[in-house]
Amino acid sequence: MNPDKLNNQKLIICNHCGYDTNPSTAKRCVKCGKPLNVTVLNSNKVAKAEPKTLADWLLTPWMIRLLSGLVFLFVSWLIYCAFVTVNSVSKPDDVGVYNSSGSNQNTAPDVKLYNSMKEVPNVPEGTFNYGGGNSFAALTAAGLHDAITTVHPNFRLRYTEPKDGKPGGRKGIAMVLDGQLSFTLSGAPLKEADYSKAKERGFGLKQVPVALDALVFYTHPDISIPGLSVDQLQDIYKGKLTNWKQVGGPDLPIIPFARDPKASTSLNELLGPEADQISSKVQFIRDFTGAIRKVASTPGGISFGGNAPIVGQRTIRPLAIAKPNSQEYVQPFIEDGKRINTAAIRDSSYPMSRRMFIVFRSDGTIDELAGNAYANMLLSKEGQQIVEKAGLVPMR
Repeated sequence: MNPDKLNNQKLIICNHCGYDTNPSTAKRCVKCGKPLNVTVLNSNKVAKAEPKTLADWLLTPWMIRLLSGLVFLFVSWLIYCAFVTVNSVSKPDDVGVYNSSGSNQNTAPDVKLYNSMKEVPNVPEGTFNYGGGNSFAALTAAGLHDAITTVHPNFRLRYTEPKDGKPGGRKGIAMVLDGQLSFTLSGAPLKEADYSKAKERGFGLKQVPVALDALVFYTHPDISIPGLSVDQLQDIYKGKLTNWKQVGGPDLPIIPFARDPKASTSLNELLGPEADQISSKVQFIRDFTGAIRKVASTPGGISFGGNAPIVGQRTIRPLAIAKPNSQEYVQPFIEDGKRINTAAIRDSSYPMSRRMFIVFRSDGTIDELAGNAYANMLLSKEGQQIVEKAGLVPMR
């Protein structure tokens, strides 16, 4: 084209891409194809493109790519969160752990189900104190600690009694709070007061259920009755029922024995909110072994405790128990008292069934590692076999 003719020709400058030689008749930019909406100028004049709007910036190729990438990342994050949530809810290998920060919220990423105790990771080395109820003695007698020592020889355990010589679930929890124990076994869940004490001292508490158990009531062998309901048992320990003839037995005074509620959770489990109404006639004994001996030698005697030390005993008579205001009695043992009524404990048709917990501090210390490791070993398939051998009901 003749340069003189080009200089005299009216041209349009594209305000999108800045192309300045669009013919005056063009409706769209020859270069970028976008609509031309600027003033027509002579080619020998300098034309300034109009400022770009927000829409112009958002429609540029690099901005479109950036926005697309951000949308992709956001959608990917949403999918990941949904996957993690579903996986954490449905995963069968997690066991509920409860802590003081959420007061009965599941926070158990560090508690898993293993096949053997050898597979349990993060078992700390050292000597660790443990304590609590008499069921620990049954677990030890069944070979639990020997099995642990075989696969984790540097994880050493030492049973530690309270200074007053009265061990039990409540005492064990108090000793964990005071830093005297790494972990304890309790036949009852933690109370809000336990969580509050831990919080005041700057740490949390965890409880891991490891077994099922039952409170078994038993009498002197000469007391022959079909059974007792839970409300009748409560009335005995509150002093409202004082003679066996009141419940269909012989004309003989009822002499109740029990563990001291300051040391054990047993009476609290039986009486619940009315634990402060314990009869003055209740005689406190140190442990289950002492209770069995007392009842066996005391006509009219009655006591109760976990099923582990009672199953198979021949010097006392285990009682069938019914729900309150009922006579549908359920035996705690079967096969002539030689085996635990596992089915009745699992489905709670035996009214006084309960869960056993390993309790330990949640404070990021080696004691927490020890408590987690011990709970994991008890929950392994190998550990649950020992739980059953000890006279408890396995969780798995």
